Amino acid sequence: MIHTRMMKNFLHFIKASRWPLLSGILIGTTYVPFPPWALAFCYAPLFLWLDEDAQTRKQAFFGGWLTQFILSIIGFHWIAYTAKEFGGFPWSLSVIALLLFAAFIHLHIPLASLAAFELKKRFGIRGAPLLFSMALIFALVERIWPMIFPWHLGYTLLWAKLPVYHWADVIGFAGLSTLVFLLNAWLSWIWQQQDKTEVVFKHITILGAALIALTLGGLWRKKIWKSTDTTLSAIAVQANIGNLEKLYAEQGLGYHYTIIQKFIDMSRKATQDHGSADLFVWPETAMPFSPDRPEFSQRYLDVLHEGLGDLNMPILTGSFSKDPSYTGLAKDARTYNALALIGSNGRMATKPYRKTHLLIFGEYLPFSDDFPILLKWLPFISSFGRGQGPVAMDLRAGSETSLKIGGQICYEGLFPGFTRGLSEHGSDILVNVTNDSWFGTPFEPRQHMIMTLARAIEVRRPLIRSTNTGITTAILASGDQLQRSPSDREWTGRFEIKFRKNAEQTFFVRIGH
Repeated sequence: MIHTRMMKNFLHFIKASRWPLLSGILIGTTYVPFPPWALAFCYAPLFLWLDEDAQTRKQAFFGGWLTQFILSIIGFHWIAYTAKEFGGFPWSLSVIALLLFAAFIHLHIPLASLAAFELKKRFGIRGAPLLFSMALIFALVERIWPMIFPWHLGYTLLWAKLPVYHWADVIGFAGLSTLVFLLNAWLSWIWQQQDKTEVVFKHITILGAALIALTLGGLWRKKIWKSTDTTLSAIAVQANIGNLEKLYAEQGLGYHYTIIQKFIDMSRKATQDHGSADLFVWPETAMPFSPDRPEFSQRYLDVLHEGLGDLNMPILTGSFSKDPSYTGLAKDARTYNALALIGSNGRMATKPYRKTHLLIFGEYLPFSDDFPILLKWLPFISSFGRGQGPVAMDLRAGSETSLKIGGQICYEGLFPGFTRGLSEHGSDILVNVTNDSWFGTPFEPRQHMIMTLARAIEVRRPLIRSTNTGITTAILASGDQLQRSPSDREWTGRFEIKFRKNAEQTFFVRIGH
């Protein structure tokens, strides 16, 4: 009897919530790394349900919550792997961490659903006015809601290489996400008019013409950025260092020389396989020491110089940085996640860039400065200092070419405003160094890669992405994507980065969004 009642309640729940459930499935299976097969209509079931079926505020909020919960489970299931790999939790607790993450991470969707319902309830708005208002509400709330991983469906256009993404240098990828919401609203309204053949035909024709115009405009914008006047050659080294080795090295428990020697050996072999280049690019924290404190790290710099100095190639590498004003023991100084430019003479060519956007619960713990005991309770969470970026670094490539490199460290590639700042500081080329080894494959590395490459289109600067375990790649200002490394394998590649020196700023950079 009890089981029968539970089954009836479950079936009633599924029937009442089928459209929000469907939207969650469609959105989750449309985002990277899936092909964006439902991009044009993934929000339509939720939109139509809010317009036609939702009767109470509670229903509207819960429907939106259910959508975000399902899409989060599908698109961000790798959180469970991260909790196990990084936090050291058993699988049971890791799954609980995923469920908690999915329950709260995208609350902007139920809040937007509630706001849309209020419009319907208070002002009696229905049909097209409500659907298009809904699209704008969802876009606005998505923009202002503080997400840990600020993703949206605009990125799927770049993933699928649909030429519409080239409009990102005007409206940004967040603006493209707004267009996706409007497209979903438009198709939702067309669905409501399905018994009016002439109306449906008229609007499908207009919609098709608009998409063709946006596509042709995107191809034209790509062509504009095809012309270049300068080339930088770079060798990226993906050493595939294991998490345990990196962790021991970061904690001063050995492996320093092993890791350094591996990068030296792979870099030398890369020059034999691919030829010399202007620059080596190594990933985030590739060098497990602070090169800006030679009194503590000179022995490591000497090893680098002995191993690679004869190649006369500078190294742009992820590393650490210690506060130079601190005069006590090195281990007690505040540590920063950094990007260092080391000359072929084995010395720092300029001040290191210190990471500004830190990953919450990964690189810093909220309130830990005021309550240090929190770090003792959660020892697996790092406590890095925060830099003052963005910063453009000067690089002299060969005897004739000098340029500015805008450095991003891992998570910083997700923030359009940060990269806009790099462009405003005169960056000719962007370089992102990353370690995605904590997140598993294949979802997060591809999601992170596309979100990072998107910054190159918004500011129209080429970008080199160097990773520890994949995916290492590069993209030109025109949107042409160069070779990609496999995941979880040692790999080296040589990129010919053609670019415009002192290129003009894009509309997106000048106006900002």
